[in-house]
Amino acid sequence: MNIVKFKSLHLENFKGFKMADVNFGDKTTTIIGSNGIGKTTIATGIMWILFGVDYDLVNNPKVRREVDRQPINDVPVVGELVLELNGKEIVARKVQKRSVKESSYADSNTYSINGVEKTMRDFNAYFDISMDDLKMCMNIEGFMSQNPKEMREFLFKLPEDITEADIIQKFDEFADLRSLVENYSVEEISAMNKASIAKLNKEIGEYPGRIDEVHRQIVKVDTDALEQRKSELNHQLEELSVQEEDSLSRKKELEAKSNDILELQFKKSDIERNASKKIIDDRSAAEKQLNEARQKYSQHENEYAMASMDVKRLEGNISRAEAEKSRLIDEYNRAKAEEFEAYVPLPEISEADKICPLCKRPLDANVVDERVKERDAAEHEHRVEYDKRLVVWQGAKDRHLMDIADHGKDEVHKINAFKTARETAISQMKEIEEKRQLAKKECERLDALLNQLPSAPDLSENQEYIALVGEIRKKEEALMLIDDGTEFRKEIQQKRSFIQSELDSVNAEFFKASKNIELEQRIEFLRAEHMKKEQAKSDCQKILSLLDALDKKKNELLVDDINSHFGGRVTWDLFAFAKNGGYKKDYCEPCIDGYLLKDTANKGRRIEAKMIIALSIQKIVGIQCPIILDDAESLDSWRLPVCDSQLIVLRREDNRKMEVQTA
Repeated sequence: MNIVKFKSLHLENFKGFKMADVNFGDKTTTIIGSNGIGKTTIATGIMWILFGVDYDLVNNPKVRREVDRQPINDVPVVGELVLELNGKEIVARKVQKRSVKESSYADSNTYSINGVEKTMRDFNAYFDISMDDLKMCMNIEGFMSQNPKEMREFLFKLPEDITEADIIQKFDEFADLRSLVENYSVEEISAMNKASIAKLNKEIGEYPGRIDEVHRQIVKVDTDALEQRKSELNHQLEELSVQEEDSLSRKKELEAKSNDILELQFKKSDIERNASKKIIDDRSAAEKQLNEARQKYSQHENEYAMASMDVKRLEGNISRAEAEKSRLIDEYNRAKAEEFEAYVPLPEISEADKICPLCKRPLDANVVDERVKERDAAEHEHRVEYDKRLVVWQGAKDRHLMDIADHGKDEVHKINAFKTARETAISQMKEIEEKRQLAKKECERLDALLNQLPSAPDLSENQEYIALVGEIRKKEEALMLIDDGTEFRKEIQQKRSFIQSELDSVNAEFFKASKNIELEQRIEFLRAEHMKKEQAKSDCQKILSLLDALDKKKNELLVDDINSHFGGRVTWDLFAFAKNGGYKKDYCEPCIDGYLLKDTANKGRRIEAKMIIALSIQKIVGIQCPIILDDAESLDSWRLPVCDSQLIVLRREDNRKMEVQTA
């Protein structure tokens, strides 16, 4: 265990200090003062010298003293920390100088140990311990400032290597997995079984249909009747082919006349297209404007609906917060009215106690006096014990009332914020409603304009068009009087299709009749395969269930081992399920007394948890060092942990002058 102790700190031209000196106590150093007086600057000075960060762990902070918000560039910034490392005194000194050139400047830092100048690399190496670990152990926020992934990586280095193979060998409920892990990893086993189940599900779902399909193929037929019917159908097909060839000669005659009508229709379409272009363009422009107006109206409709939902949501929030405030008031009044049990003294020495139980004569005066003294001593101890219990009860009651009051203040703040947001939303609804009405009127105007535009051109005065229509009508009427045999050929095609279909059916019946024995064997084979697939699927599902149980068992063992390093009150929630059924990625949440730290309303309890974590981290990495505790006014003094590490406590009080207390 590496032991680090601070002895003194000296700062020059550092942030708000022209010069400052702090001597640290062996156990606790409490720095007291109002906001802005320089408490956190002391903490930043320590962090800057050793790690080049401020108390909030921001790299390369601005530390130069300013006057009237202007930095003093011509003096060096000096930080000197005297400490002990494993009993050896070290004077760590850091000096920052600034060179100014025109409108820019550059800062350079120099380092020294015990008066000997060092590079930054040699400065850090001199301590012969991990500076990252020291920073994490020294700052109460050091470990918690990391992202969840980094915290998980650190925590999961703590347990001994717990492998799935070890768990499988240790616990008999995983006996079915023992032979598998000899050749494959758990991930490979899971992937193989999931893939097998997916494949088996697809295959199993196909078997009933496949069996039924084979069943339907089994038929009983009269082959002699089929042979006779096949001959009749072939003869009918030959007769239809002869009739179709006779009808095709008329078709060629009509095709020439149809081409003449088609050319006239092309000329007619050109006239209609040219006449319709302007009407189409005008209506297209009007429709475009109408669509844009409708989109704008729809947009305002949606905005109004969203604003209305915001108002309803905020009103619901206000109602819930008001209810919670009322509940807290009731709870506060109930807790405040509670009283401790009344004191009941021990009974006095009775006259019967002064008589000898054997001879029934009065006891000697000295014996009676001794019994009175024993009773008085017992009464004194009884009273002292009652006073102790009263003090403990009163302290718990005061803390409970304070927690309720803090929670009530939070709810009041929420109510005020919700009401302000609601008024803003109502104002937005009014503005949106005005825009919506304007958009509606614009839609109505454009819709009326579109309805006034003609939908088709008027060609009643176009002589060329009228002549073309008349000529096309005459030619079409003449063409209709000629029978081209189309309907006759359609009938032939329908008859041929029907006969061919029946012939295909006859041939299929011949084929099916020859395949019956093979089909029966096929059915038995499919049934046997179906049962094999179902059993294989059940085996795979059993393996996956065991893997899920194995994963949960490993997580339980890992978390139990990790939590054993944090003393019992602080535990870690490391495995939370996501909506998709798997674990949340990079999830890492500390708990205190069984409650998630982020859900704990009491700020003092959160700080207490972080103190426990910092002290535990020190034991884990093997570094006992001072811990800097800011916002200490939120933590009752009796809650400060008893530990071997130095505590540097920054406590806000209404003191205009900073005070340093050591113990």
